[in-house]
Amino acid sequence: MRFQFDERKGIEALAYIAEKMPNASAFYASKVLFYAEKEHLNAFGRPIVADTFIAMPNGPVPSTLYDFVQGNLGQSGDPEAVNAAIDRSAYPRIKAKRPADKSILSPSDVSALDSAIAFCQGKNFPYLSGLTHVEKAWREASTNGPMDYAHFIDDDNPHRDDILEEAESFAAYGVL
Repeated sequence: MRFQFDERKGIEALAYIAEKMPNASAFYASKVLFYAEKEHLNAFGRPIVADTFIAMPNGPVPSTLYDFVQGNLGQSGDPEAVNAAIDRSAYPRIKAKRPADKSILSPSDVSALDSAIAFCQGKNFPYLSGLTHVEKAWREASTNGPMDYAHFIDDDNPHRDDILEEAESFAAYGVL
């Protein structure tokens, strides 16, 4: 299951993470985005930014947003917006150049991002990487391959079938 990536929300999510986690590394921003996407999908049947997550050796990486953090803006529809939102001059660390525009992010998006930030903060690199390796979405993907959003939905979620059906419909027809 794949969704249509929302660049505007992706940029604001990165700005939000960089604002709330000063000097966050690309690694931590990637893990926050993964856990926020997972939480939001499990609760609401849709992701926040809908980037394609890749099962990298150190855990999930949102491919397009990771490219943006690295300064690879060839796929960006609005490179100026990326450059205005985040400072990549100390890569792999990112800093917010401005506060995130929360009018682009829904209250549930912000809540999931806050929850994922709280979850990831204070965890060291090997520990957080190891946590992502027990996630079904990462385990079921091939190394360096795309992760299936269907596997983000927890097997023990009592609404799993309904969420999966709604998410599949949203992936086919919806725009974030």
